[in-house]
Amino acid sequence: MTRRWRPLAATAISLAGFGLAAFLTWGHYFDQAAISRTCPGGSAHGFINCGAVTTSAESVIFGVPVALYGLLYFTVMVALNLPAAWRSPSRLLAWARVVLNVAGMGFVLYLVGVEFLELHYICLYCTFVHVLQFALFLVVVTGWYDTGYAGRLYDDEDDDYRASRSSKLLGA
Repeated sequence: MTRRWRPLAATAISLAGFGLAAFLTWGHYFDQAAISRTCPGGSAHGFINCGAVTTSAESVIFGVPVALYGLLYFTVMVALNLPAAWRSPSRLLAWARVVLNVAGMGFVLYLVGVEFLELHYICLYCTFVHVLQFALFLVVVTGWYDTGYAGRLYDDEDDDYRASRSSKLLGA
């Protein structure tokens, strides 16, 4: 039975992640002070310090801001999580959704480690993105059988099973 809420939830989560990543990317390039000023529960000297995280040397990997990686990632995830993409019988779309989510979780674990072990600060905006990624990961990996690809794959097996069962019952 297909659960129609999964594609809708995955799309909503991806859009929220896109929005936060867009804000962080905009802040990185145009107004870093806005991130520090609006950091939920943050202060310039407390454990929650968005400015310290988003301006650290670790906020750039291979010359590219981590926020931009997040924006590109969630742009792709919005497309892969649209209901039409979930219904698609494409093996490539189904596997891309899973593989990119696993990679996204790996990147989140790395970033959380950097925040706690190297910087000793956390950014709540970043944490919100991490929580959204975790939620998206859960929706996607537990929703494999709700994809068009898996539905087609397993429906074919069910049809084969029903056909063989029918032929046995009919004595063929």
